[in-house]
Amino acid sequence: MSMRLNKNYKKSIKKGFFITGTDTNVGKTLVAASISRTLISQGFSTVAIKPAASGCFIKDNKLYSHDALTLQKYSSNKTLSYSSINPFAFEEPIAPHIAAKKNGINLLVSQILSKSQEALTCNADYIIIEGAGGWFTPINDHETMADLAIAYGYPVILVVGIRLGCINHALLTYKCMDNSRIKIAGWIANVIDEEVVYLQENIEAIKLRLNVPLLGSIPYMDNVNPRRIAQILRLR
Repeated sequence: MSMRLNKNYKKSIKKGFFITGTDTNVGKTLVAASISRTLISQGFSTVAIKPAASGCFIKDNKLYSHDALTLQKYSSNKTLSYSSINPFAFEEPIAPHIAAKKNGINLLVSQILSKSQEALTCNADYIIIEGAGGWFTPINDHETMADLAIAYGYPVILVVGIRLGCINHALLTYKCMDNSRIKIAGWIANVIDEEVVYLQENIEAIKLRLNVPLLGSIPYMDNVNPRRIAQILRLR
């Protein structure tokens, strides 16, 4: 899909990653925060953002995303305003295009890029961008998270939630990503079902069929911590 970018959008010269997933609630925020910590441990400065978030809470008459606050916490750059980390926040836990419409907003890729400028041009070596939902989650009637990832132009990391049905979800998402001709940096297996059977067989089946590296396998944990997970990831 072709798109007209906001004329004020300037491509950042910093390196970065766009984090997508096979679905919602598969661990994108955990992975994004962990990648930030991994890079910091390697001596790089980072900023992590969540351009659009639903399911936000109200504090002091302002909406905040738990995901965005987590990303802010695990970034090395502490100077950015919250609104530059999460420019579009919606209270209801629903798809962003529906939430935007209910709030009278015509959410566009060009708008998100424009609102990302402070983060994209800040003093950091890497930017980590977390998408909302999955690869084809709608942003409006014509654009999706895939269009946003392509517009940002950074390599994409796919988070696969390991549970029953994950092989099909992973292969379908990867196929769509590959057809978009974007650079796929790799994928991360995140075990989100404590009782999943044939765990390693599922991961190996996906690994065999995805022509990109497995960057880490996150075991099921009751208390996950990005600093812990950062030690598992193998960024290339």
